[in-house]
Amino acid sequence: MRNAAPLVLLLTALSTAPADAADPVAQPKPREEVVSDISTREISIQSNFTGIEILIFGSVDFSGAAPDQDIYDVVVVLRAPDQAIVARRKERMAGIWVNGPGKIYPTVPGFYAVLSTRPLRAITSDETLETLGIGLNNIDFGRVTKSGPDEETFRSTVVRLKEQQRLFQEHDDGVAFVGRSLFRATVDLPVNVPIGRYTANVYLFRDGQIVSKNQSTLEVSKAGFERMIYLLAFNHPLIYGLLAVALAMLAGLAGWAAFRRE
Repeated sequence: MRNAAPLVLLLTALSTAPADAADPVAQPKPREEVVSDISTREISIQSNFTGIEILIFGSVDFSGAAPDQDIYDVVVVLRAPDQAIVARRKERMAGIWVNGPGKIYPTVPGFYAVLSTRPLRAITSDETLETLGIGLNNIDFGRVTKSGPDEETFRSTVVRLKEQQRLFQEHDDGVAFVGRSLFRATVDLPVNVPIGRYTANVYLFRDGQIVSKNQSTLEVSKAGFERMIYLLAFNHPLIYGLLAVALAMLAGLAGWAAFRRE
């Protein structure tokens, strides 16, 4: 009879255990994950290049809840490699306009496009957007030289000029869901798009919180005769300069020979 007490206590503990712990079917809800890709992974720029439209598409996996319970937002950011930009203020001196003091921004993206399912501030907080660098106002231009009270003026001017060149784009309705979990977004690359390896970051938000991120890459390069000239100019600048001067002299001599008077 003395050995029966521990057995009774063990049986009592098992009987009072939570039902979920003994139920092998009860499992935590899987975390949502975004999967994306680009319609093309390589773009070749030749003399007849007039711009191109690319498609960024994807889906939300493990979205187990009903559509009226979970609200998903997708933000797509396409960014080209960074480049240094000098922003100068024009000043009038002796009746002519000259370049005045300026600022150097070392990490300005050559191309930047952000597309979303709705306005960014309606998706998440300003702090999250700033942390992730999402939006034209949150692009990190690097540490500027001689920062001062007119810093915001210089920065806004750079953004405005880039927008005029279609190198900076922001569309708060650029991403559309097709059905429950499929989405798509189109980005217009202009004719003056810079070359390099682009990154396409796709962010998945739910209730203002980022729950998943996916990244893919795109290579934009010159091809044909344009590529040869580009490589010659950057890899052998002295030879490129001499050839340019020689071609200019030949063109001048040809014009003089064609239009000279006898």
